[in-house]
Amino acid sequence: MGDTNAKRYYKKLNTTFTGVNKQDEFARVFLNILKSGNTSLYQKERRERRVFDDAWMTSVEAAIPVLDKITRNPRENLKVVQQVVPVERAKKIDKDTIRHLASNTQFIKQVDEAGNVTPSKVLTSYYESDLGTYENRFLKTLVDKLFVFIEKRYDLMVKKMHTEYVNFFSVKSDLVWENANIDYDITLKINQTLPEDEIDRKNQDLFDRMTSLRTAITNFKASNFMNQMKEFNPIAPPIMKTNVIMKNPDFRTCFDLWILMDSIDQIGFDIEVFERDIDFDATYLDQVYNAMMVLYATIGNSQKDEFIMNQDNPFEFRQERRPKVAKTFPTDIQMEPGQFELQNNSLNQYYLDQIKKSNYSRFKTLKEAGISVQESIDIIFKQINNITNAVYEDYIQSTYDPLSGKTLEENIKIREDILAVYRLIEDIKRNDIREVSTNRAIALLELRNLQDQKKAQIEAQRLEQLKIKEEEKKQVELERKAKEKAKLDKLKQIERAKKVLENAEKARQEKALRDKEKAKLKALAEKEKAKQAALEAKALERQRELEAQKAAKIREQELRDQAKKELEAKLREHRILEQQLKAQAKAELKARLALEKAELKDKPSTKNS
Repeated sequence: MGDTNAKRYYKKLNTTFTGVNKQDEFARVFLNILKSGNTSLYQKERRERRVFDDAWMTSVEAAIPVLDKITRNPRENLKVVQQVVPVERAKKIDKDTIRHLASNTQFIKQVDEAGNVTPSKVLTSYYESDLGTYENRFLKTLVDKLFVFIEKRYDLMVKKMHTEYVNFFSVKSDLVWENANIDYDITLKINQTLPEDEIDRKNQDLFDRMTSLRTAITNFKASNFMNQMKEFNPIAPPIMKTNVIMKNPDFRTCFDLWILMDSIDQIGFDIEVFERDIDFDATYLDQVYNAMMVLYATIGNSQKDEFIMNQDNPFEFRQERRPKVAKTFPTDIQMEPGQFELQNNSLNQYYLDQIKKSNYSRFKTLKEAGISVQESIDIIFKQINNITNAVYEDYIQSTYDPLSGKTLEENIKIREDILAVYRLIEDIKRNDIREVSTNRAIALLELRNLQDQKKAQIEAQRLEQLKIKEEEKKQVELERKAKEKAKLDKLKQIERAKKVLENAEKARQEKALRDKEKAKLKALAEKEKAKQAALEAKALERQRELEAQKAAKIREQELRDQAKKELEAKLREHRILEQQLKAQAKAELKARLALEKAELKDKPSTKNS
């Protein structure tokens, strides 16, 4: 720290101190008392630079577009909603409507003589969009979790982003002056942000990225999806690994983001620390004493009564004591480089998965070794309990050393502290057992509640069956009465029908007589007409026969002429063929004779030779 104005001012003031202290008796005496008193001084300078870890930012930035994509088009189911409405508002009826009306007869308006039922209200069903799927509740919880995850880191980065300088000064002193006990207990702390450097610029870049992430997740918190999901409960680990979460790439990215946030329960950063203890040399001590003396004189000057220093009695010189310079101070909180734990991860998905993997591996090994399921579970949980006990023992052994006490009282105090830790461990285990017992009682109560619900369901079904049977009996009785009434109505209708039939029969008989006379007359006319038609037909038939005979004769003559022509044609053909055969035979005979002549001519010549 270099405040040039303060240094320039102090140089001027120190020149005044030097002159006044040499001349003023009060200054000489009071400084002597200060130097001989019990004085403790402490001063330390510290400069811290923090370089934040941004390894997780890339994964979160990559997941933001995926979250935006799947929250804009969330998955939804259709659920059936049933509602009792006036009959004129019912758009759809089904078997549930009939069953509900049979069970709630108060909604029946009237039943007419024909048995037609007119209801006043009916049960209707319709489908409604339901966003309360497990995957949507997973996204809602992930957005809330990511919001808290980023918000805590954003707040810490706002506070710890810049390089800090701290100068802490403390002085305690007690002395006696003029029968007055004076106790000094002065603390001064200067906390200053240093000018920007390369580390600050890098942290500023990270802060800008963090601001973008914070803006994005804040928009998600105010989105329509999150507003619609307010009525649904968030999920808690362990996460159900549904097919959608495991096989859909977008949901798998969100699941990996959840695991990443569970695995990072701290903010990692490196700290460059410059720290030094101030050496109180003689010059600096004199300057501190001067400041203490001025402070006392200032307070004394402001008192109501005049403060008169007794200088008549000579002041004896007292032995000078060197003040104790402390290297540590109780309120000097040291910041350890590395991590700030931001949340309690007593149970999160990441550590739960790690424990599951370890336990499943052990369980598989024990099962392959032929150990029963109950014995395997007992062994695994005993190992987990042994690990917990080993953690307690390691803490006690690393924190307390029974042999480190130099006196009997210190040894007693160490063992009392160890005993207190064991008692605390007993309380923790007792609370764990109590919690397990409570969970067991809750599980038993839930089982009994489910059993009672099952009994109530069975009883309700039995009552429903009885009610249905009563309704069926009533329906049967109504049908019987309706049948009797229908039977009487039918008998009346039959009587009326008989009278109608008798009248109709009389009319039919009279009409039959009239029709019979008409038919008789008509038959005579038809007979006469038929007789006349028969004569005409007979004459026509005779004429046709004559024409047929004439046509047959003409046909016969034509056939004879045709046969005669064909016979003459065949005779001509036969004669031609006969002539041809004769000519051919004649030619052959002539050729044979010529051949024989030739042979006869050849025979004598043969003999001569």
